[in-house]
Amino acid sequence: MSIFAGVFVRRPGQHIPPRLMEELRVSVSRHPDDIGTLQELTEDGFFVVKADIGALGIPGNFFSSDLTAFVAGDPILQTLPDAMPLPRSESIQTIACDLVTGQHHSLRSCRGTFCAVVYESSAHRVHLITDKLGIRPIYCWVSPDYIVFATALRILEAVSFCKKSINLLGTAETACYGYPLSDRTPYQNIFSLLAGEVVSVDADGLRRQNYWRWDELPAPAPSDILPSERIYRHFQDAVKVRLGEQKTAAAFLSGGLDSRAIVAALKGAGAKVFTANFGPPGSQDQVLGQLAADRLGSHHSYLQQRALVEGDPYSKATVRDWLNSAEYLAHAPQHPCVVWSGDGGSVGLGHVYLNPDIIAATRAGDLQGAVDKFMSYNRWGLPVKLLKRHIATALADMVNQGILSELKSVQPADPGRIFHLFLMLNDQRRHMFNHFENLDLTRIEFEMPFFDGEFMTEVLREAIDPFLRHVFYLEWLKCFPPGVLETPWQAYPNHVPCPLQQPAKLSYQWDSESTLGESKDKSDAALSGARKLLCESGFSREFLRYGHMRLFMLLMHFGKAEHAYLLHVPSVIYRYWSRSLAATDSMQEAV
Repeated sequence: MSIFAGVFVRRPGQHIPPRLMEELRVSVSRHPDDIGTLQELTEDGFFVVKADIGALGIPGNFFSSDLTAFVAGDPILQTLPDAMPLPRSESIQTIACDLVTGQHHSLRSCRGTFCAVVYESSAHRVHLITDKLGIRPIYCWVSPDYIVFATALRILEAVSFCKKSINLLGTAETACYGYPLSDRTPYQNIFSLLAGEVVSVDADGLRRQNYWRWDELPAPAPSDILPSERIYRHFQDAVKVRLGEQKTAAAFLSGGLDSRAIVAALKGAGAKVFTANFGPPGSQDQVLGQLAADRLGSHHSYLQQRALVEGDPYSKATVRDWLNSAEYLAHAPQHPCVVWSGDGGSVGLGHVYLNPDIIAATRAGDLQGAVDKFMSYNRWGLPVKLLKRHIATALADMVNQGILSELKSVQPADPGRIFHLFLMLNDQRRHMFNHFENLDLTRIEFEMPFFDGEFMTEVLREAIDPFLRHVFYLEWLKCFPPGVLETPWQAYPNHVPCPLQQPAKLSYQWDSESTLGESKDKSDAALSGARKLLCESGFSREFLRYGHMRLFMLLMHFGKAEHAYLLHVPSVIYRYWSRSLAATDSMQEAV
């Protein structure tokens, strides 16, 4: 199973409105192949509908006289450290049977990215579960009578029964960071499950419990094995348990190091690896990816960028064509719609976004100073010049208080680890949002070993300082076969540079230069967006500074694309304002 949505009745005697069930059926998948193939379960006071794109092959459900359970993704439940994981159906059965007895041992033994729903018929109780990092999301709309849940926010947005009002803080955080913090969403009455969380609901109420806390990990036991070697072994194991008996695998291979490590591990495990890169022509990403493929011995393809859905960074239209190619299918891949991806490596192991000054400030107890350094170092902020003054002031204060609150919610033994945990539980937890929102259309699953629970446990148990600037990362890569570090790679700004000579005249991913044509397209798009916002009279009266908007439009008319970023915050607010009920009242109350 890939996607599920459902509704749970909270009060005895209430019934599920037929319109609500029908809207969930219609919304759970937008793909024509799923018409007539959706599976659903209806019991008194409980309804769930699910779609399966078939990428993982093995069913992810369990049924008994009293229990019903569905899992999206793969828990990778290992009952013994060196054992192969249980199949998905056995994993969810074990998890479900533990939950009804109040046990979380099996969940703590899972190392995969997954989410699940478990329903107890006799007790009329539902449990919603996320993996240890919360990578695979569940969203809940809550009312006194019902809880409606879904693995994609778009489903709850499409269901008219779920009346929504805008969450000003969640929306402002989305504009600032690209995602809301904590359990917030852009809507007041919709929350997202946290990492390693179980939400249980019955007639007595809603209870939330963390079965896993990343800030409570014990320090590693004394060992003669170097940390880099120990973490390397856990990474190899993360790849092997996901690969299983597969002989063929497809993987992304960029000009960086995350995907290179995965391809090397797959090759080391004996798999025939097909790799793909869709970096811009003449870029380090494209050329260095090809050099790495040649050295590692993968069957490499260069794919033209062609997004399948808006905001798709993986060019899944061309990825799907690549996976369906005769060359790839001729090698009989066991899971032909699964791609191995390096997501999670740069932040989880590489600790990007952090520097010694941020770490020092948190150790000194100066969280506000650490926030200021963090935002400045990463050039993050909330440009609010186009908003009315009182709203702009309120947004800036709310965003600052929101990040401080989130930082205070974790208490590791070393305060210097606080910001890395903040990134793992927010940035990385939301990192695959777009991928899971559009799984019904893209029909592609990812294997992401950098998010492996055991691997990340080993990383987070270590002192943080050696990880900064990719210093530890490069020591870790020395544990791999020599070919991994024998061709140049694209290094992050302000990190340890690649010591190998780079091919000449290649564009660099983090250069901000744009062509004249790109600048004109950007300013034209911003001008069109500004006109749209001003034409929405209710929104513009409530939020926008008319004079500043007219000046902004004049700048865009004359092609000043470097100022186009100013429209970002109003555009994000409008996106969720337009989808909400009673948006104006909510805004006035929040401000």
